[in-house]
Amino acid sequence: MQRATLFLHLTVAVSIAAAARFELTCYLAPIDAAGLDRLFWAVSTPGNPEYLRFRKNVSTIAALAGGTAESVAAASAWLRAHGGKNITVAPMRHLVTAGFDESALLDDAAKWSPRGLPRSSRPSGTAIVARRDFNRPTLGASRPQMRAAAPGGYSVANQKQAYGIPIDLAASNKETLQMVWGPGTFGYSPSELASFAKRECPGMNLDKISFDTLNHGTPGGDNFGEGSLDISMIASFGMNISTLVSNTNTSMSTEEGDGFGLAFLDFLTELASRKTVPHVLSLSLGSLSAYSCELLCTKAVETGEVTLSECQAYLQTQRQVCMFQSTAQAAAINAALMAVGLRGTSVFGSSGDGGSHWSFGPFHGEGKMPRILNQIGCEYQFPVFPTSSPYIVSVGGTDWKNGDPKKPKMWSGSGGGFSWQFAQPAHQQATVERYLTTTADLPASSSFNASGRAYPDISAVAVEGTSQSSPTFAGLFSMIVDMRLNAGLAPLGFLGPRIWSVAQAFPGEAFEDVTEGNSKTSCPAGFPATKGWDPTTGWGRPIWAGMVKHFASDSHSIGYV
Repeated sequence: MQRATLFLHLTVAVSIAAAARFELTCYLAPIDAAGLDRLFWAVSTPGNPEYLRFRKNVSTIAALAGGTAESVAAASAWLRAHGGKNITVAPMRHLVTAGFDESALLDDAAKWSPRGLPRSSRPSGTAIVARRDFNRPTLGASRPQMRAAAPGGYSVANQKQAYGIPIDLAASNKETLQMVWGPGTFGYSPSELASFAKRECPGMNLDKISFDTLNHGTPGGDNFGEGSLDISMIASFGMNISTLVSNTNTSMSTEEGDGFGLAFLDFLTELASRKTVPHVLSLSLGSLSAYSCELLCTKAVETGEVTLSECQAYLQTQRQVCMFQSTAQAAAINAALMAVGLRGTSVFGSSGDGGSHWSFGPFHGEGKMPRILNQIGCEYQFPVFPTSSPYIVSVGGTDWKNGDPKKPKMWSGSGGGFSWQFAQPAHQQATVERYLTTTADLPASSSFNASGRAYPDISAVAVEGTSQSSPTFAGLFSMIVDMRLNAGLAPLGFLGPRIWSVAQAFPGEAFEDVTEGNSKTSCPAGFPATKGWDPTTGWGRPIWAGMVKHFASDSHSIGYV
C-alpha cells in the first residue's frame, strides 16, 4: 500500500467585489495507487474476469483512489491552522478544501513561483503545491492553430458515407449519455448549431444538447470555437444521444496559461464523484506535456543563451503551448482518469495539431527564444497531453487524397509519438516493437522514448484539426454503446486494450489502415505512416460494419458492481 501524500493547489477565487477571497484545496494521493492501476486495467482488458465490471458506488473507488483517514485529517488540520474555514471533504475522499475570508496567506502566496511552493515550505507529506490565479491578465492575440474551414466535400454526410455509416442512423436508448468539456470561453451558440444541423445533419436532435454547468462560454473566445466544433461533431455522429456540454471554469488563465491543468484536474475529480457519469467523454483541448515543456527548457538552458526562468516565462506567453504545471500534476490527472474509467466512461482525446514536435506549429517571432526553441523542437519529438496518457483513447487526424473519400491519408498536422513520462501499456508492446524494428526513416532513437505510451490509437477526418476527429470517433462509440444498452449489455469503459486487440486479430475489419503521411510537419524527421499501426494515424479510420461486429456485442451483461 502506497503511503498517502497531499497534492495541494491554491485556488485563488477572485471576484470584482471580493478580490481577496481564495480557496486552498489539498489533493490526496491514492491510498493504493498500484491497486488502482491494476483494477483499471483488469476492468478494461478483454478476457480478464473483471472486464467491464464497472464500479457504480463511489465509495468502492474511494477505497483505492481516495486518501487515507490520516491524510484527510492532516490536510484538514493544515488548512485550519492557516485560517481555513468551511472545510469540506469530497465524496471520494481525494481532496480537502477550505475557504479563506481574509488575505493572511496572500503575502506568502505572492512569493510562490508558478511552479509551486518551495519544498522546504510545504506541509509534511505534500507532493506538490501549485497556484491558480483567476485574475491573471490576458496575454494578447491567440496563437494560429493551423486550421482551415472544412470544404464542402467534407460534409457530415460524405464523411459518414466514407465510413459506411447510414446517414439517418440514430440512437434510441434514452439512457445513453455523451459529453464534451472545456474551460474558459468554451461553449456554443444554439442558433449557429441549429443552422449547422439544418445544413449538415438534419437528424440532429437539438433538444438533447444542453449545458450541465452555469458557465456557457463566451462567443468569439478561442475555446468557444473548440466547443462549437466538439458539439457539432459528437452530436452528428452520435445522433439523438443526450449530450452534455460542461464548462467548469471561466478563468482566462485556463486558455492562455498553465491554469488549464488545474481546471482539467478539478473537472475530472468532480466527474468521478458524480452519481451519473457519461458513457463517452471527448476532450479536444491540450498542449505540450509538462515533461515536454521541462525538456524543452532544459535543452534551451544548455545552450547558454537563456535562463530557465526566461524560457518558462516565454512559454507562458505562447497560447495553448504549455498548459500543465508539472509532471506531478499530470500523474494526478492520470489517477483521476482511472477513477473516471472505473465508473464506465470511455474517454477520447485529440492527438494534437503539430505532428510529433509541436502543439500547433513552430514558434513565431524575432529574437533568440523562438530561434532556440524551434531548433530544439525539431531535434526531439515532443508529445502532447492529455492524449499521451495511457488512460485515454488518442484520436489522430486523416484527410482525403485529392479530395477522394476512398483514399485516406494522414492529415498534415496530426499529432503522434511516444510519451516521455508514461510507460507503454502491455497491449501496445508487441505491435510497437514491430513498428520500430521494421520501419525505415525513423527519427533518431535519442529523440523519443521508445518504451513510452504510443499514440494515437485510431483516427478520423481532421481538416479542422484533431479537435474534429476526437468528437467524431467519440460519437461513433456512443452509437455502439447505445446498441449495447439496448441489448442489455454493459457500456465499454476504457477502450484501449479492446481496440488494439480487435485491430491485431482482425486487421482491416473495424479500422481502415492509413499508410500515407509523416509526423515531421515542418521538421526534418518524424514518424512515417506504414502498414498496420503507426504513430501518425494509429490503426486507421473507422469501418462502421466492423465496429458494430466487434464492439456492439459480447457476453458481458453485468455492467456495474
